[in-house]
Amino acid sequence: MRKLSKIAINIIITILIFQSCHLNMGESGISEGTMKYDITYLEDESENPIISLMPSQLDMSFKNSSVIMEVEGWMGIFKSTFIKNEQNSEAITLLKMMNKKYCYRSVGSQGFLGFSAYNNAKIVFDDETKEILDFLCKHAKVTVSDKNLLFDIYYTDEIKIDKPNEFTPFEEVPGVLMEFQIEINGIPMYLIASEVIETDIPDNIFQVPNGFEDVKREELDKIFSSII
Repeated sequence: MRKLSKIAINIIITILIFQSCHLNMGESGISEGTMKYDITYLEDESENPIISLMPSQLDMSFKNSSVIMEVEGWMGIFKSTFIKNEQNSEAITLLKMMNKKYCYRSVGSQGFLGFSAYNNAKIVFDDETKEILDFLCKHAKVTVSDKNLLFDIYYTDEIKIDKPNEFTPFEEVPGVLMEFQIEINGIPMYLIASEVIETDIPDNIFQVPNGFEDVKREELDKIFSSII
């Protein structure tokens, strides 16, 4: 009986510690770590055969207001990277295709290259919530009238990134997107967060690596178009 009592006490203590950690995380949030998103494409392969070669996951690392997002497809033949660095106001788009490396730095209010399809989006916030990966997420409806689109997004303020959606069509959303729809280079897709890990992130990850050639927007547009 005494042994059973000790086991019960240990279980209760473990539960209380876990709940305490979860509550503390919700109050203070996570300001540094990594995320993964699962990608579902909204076109069928019969409509767009390239989808069978497209990435199934987006990887993101963040630290304070710096963010880097990466997708890799065609069995590693190409890799697209989007960088927002808190040390400057640039939206940086990188494309690596085989041994070619290109870098486009946005000018003025332009965002990440290829993200412009929903620039006329109207976002309506409401009181609906749900949990994704134990994070409390808020809801909004997005309308893109020129594309006749209406879809849901969910975002959380329990992941602390300053201006998390800067340089994207969802810039006014005051939290990290956990479930959303986007169109990149003409390909519509739906993303949902599948993993969030709090970990130390080195500052140099948000810098452009050596070997990338700076190009103009028109040149990189042509390269993206040729890939598609």
